[in-house]
Amino acid sequence: MNTIFHINESNKWTTLFSNVTHMNKWMQSTATTGTIEVLVNGSAVSDVIKNSDINLSQLTNMGIMVAVCNNSLVQRDIKTDSLQANLQVVPVGVVELAAKQIAGYAYIKP
Repeated sequence: MNTIFHINESNKWTTLFSNVTHMNKWMQSTATTGTIEVLVNGSAVSDVIKNSDINLSQLTNMGIMVAVCNNSLVQRDIKTDSLQANLQVVPVGVVELAAKQIAGYAYIKP
């Protein structure tokens, strides 16, 4: 079961972490295979920098891929070397979302 979670609002992080954690635990407990990805774009990219209150290692340590929209970074003058560890920068967040949905990923936006 492949799933992509989408966050573009800073006030949704708590819900996103809860949703992703619950899905990951369920997949493990039921031996369901698949990939979980989180796509960050819009104003939420401001939360993926080092020393942010949002600690994305909680997700990446579970094997969750966290993708960050380069367009959103550029719009906010955020350099990729200021991002937290183990994040993947994708050129265009909305294209990442569309491509994953075409590939059969379920889309969840908390």
